[in-house]
Amino acid sequence: MGLSDELSKFIPKGFGKKKKPAAASDDTGDRTGETTGDKRTAGDPASRLAFEQGAAQEPTAAEAPLSDQLATAEPPQALDGDDGEYPVSSHIALREHAKAVSALAWDASGDLLLSGDTGSLVHMWEFRAMDSSFKPTRTLVPFEGQQVRDLRFNRAGTHFLCATSDPRARLYESSGHAVCDFKRGDMYVSDMRKTTGHVSGLFAADWSPRSDDVFATASADGTVRIWSCERPRAQDHVLVARARSAGTVTACRYSGGAGPATVIAAAQVDGSISLWPASGPYLRPASRTEGAHAKGTETSDIAFAPDGHRFATRGGDDTVKLWDIRRATAPVATAALPSSHSASSLAFSPSGSQIMAGAPRSIAALDAGDLSILRHIPVAGCGSSAEVTRVLWHPRANQIAAATGDGSISVMYSQAQSTRGAKLCAAKRPRRRADDVQVMGQIITPHALPLFRDDKPAAISAGKRRRDVARGSEKHAPGQPLRGHGKGGYIGMNETQHIMKSIIKDTMRDEDPREALLRYAAVAESDPIFVAPAYNGTQDKPVFDDDAEDQLPEMKRRK
Repeated sequence: MGLSDELSKFIPKGFGKKKKPAAASDDTGDRTGETTGDKRTAGDPASRLAFEQGAAQEPTAAEAPLSDQLATAEPPQALDGDDGEYPVSSHIALREHAKAVSALAWDASGDLLLSGDTGSLVHMWEFRAMDSSFKPTRTLVPFEGQQVRDLRFNRAGTHFLCATSDPRARLYESSGHAVCDFKRGDMYVSDMRKTTGHVSGLFAADWSPRSDDVFATASADGTVRIWSCERPRAQDHVLVARARSAGTVTACRYSGGAGPATVIAAAQVDGSISLWPASGPYLRPASRTEGAHAKGTETSDIAFAPDGHRFATRGGDDTVKLWDIRRATAPVATAALPSSHSASSLAFSPSGSQIMAGAPRSIAALDAGDLSILRHIPVAGCGSSAEVTRVLWHPRANQIAAATGDGSISVMYSQAQSTRGAKLCAAKRPRRRADDVQVMGQIITPHALPLFRDDKPAAISAGKRRRDVARGSEKHAPGQPLRGHGKGGYIGMNETQHIMKSIIKDTMRDEDPREALLRYAAVAESDPIFVAPAYNGTQDKPVFDDDAEDQLPEMKRRK
């Protein structure tokens, strides 16, 4: 092959838009099948969600169950805890909350942990700046007297959301600086789609996995609202599961991970679970499951698996249920797990093979396939009757944080497998402060010695003391001569001046000032020095009438 043949490959043979060759199959049948499929997905919300998830066809009865699919699928890379060994060989205890911890959040690096309690306090635990005293680096009060219900970091870890029982969500920087509050809606508007914010307290908040500026909030007004950080004065979208009988939305989460599409899952107090595509439309749920949990109970948490297809719910009916968004009409598995706290949560392991759930004084490790209990992990440092309310398993630091109802937080880690996080402050000695210096021995103040002690009764008044000094009843030591320029209002003098001052008495204060001036009156008149000599030649001599007072008319007699 010559050089010209090599260059001919890069020379275009034509210009303009090229037409695709016609398919050999029947075009009419292909177009008919595409049109039929589009109409079916557009009319059926559940099919539309399945179509977006990449599974438009309905599952058949011969299809393998989810547990078999998980067993045959290639598992992701396992971390410490996936093979029966959990990162719980060491732990630190964070005891700063006085009330039950109702919210936990961990940033992406694992160095900053947030905790909120039912008493409206949010503690920031920055492990890099902490020592073995385990004191929070900062404490926030988002809304006075409002329970903290949810805390969430965005993907970048630059900001976090705080959802309380107040209708407004508050956005913070990772340093703890408050950025803005999102608007409260009009409580007198009956249609919740027409308001520009929530009108009742919040229950949950979650960031979109696709953007660091978009998040969703769930409220007791029965709506889920999607917000943008750039527009805090009004929400972008309003999601209502059922317009006629709106119930409290107690949990709301975005799906993430490796799923082909993202959905929003919300649980209501009527026991139903609704799913919306994260990209819309939001007019009605794409899938709604009635009776997912007992009616009238509060579903406290929704947790998505890393694959983005499965999610688990923690219901107020003392059950944990596993769901698949591709077939959300019935749960994949159900397990009985009593819970007495409304803030009980769930957390998937980093590989997605296990589910961590809070239990009395322990964490229940459930199998993510059939929800069988694999192990109870005891939580050190909690009370005898305390229940684990919040659980987090950080995938990067490989550490587990468990919060209890008595206000304590236990961060468990492995010395071999865990990185950063609690390990940064576990072995760091506390700083020695100036007020922490301990002095050994007896401390004697100089004025407490008998030489300087004043044994006189304190009842003697100050006036009596001055009279005693005037009578000379109290003797005082003479003052020492002051050398130099002087200080404290005294003029400095040498030794000779000091002695002469004590010998020669100064009688100036005893003389009458008028008599002292009249003593020089005759001299001033006979020998003037300053003003009088200048006017001697021109000034008239004053002449006074001494008889004027005698010639005054007598007063008339009164009639």
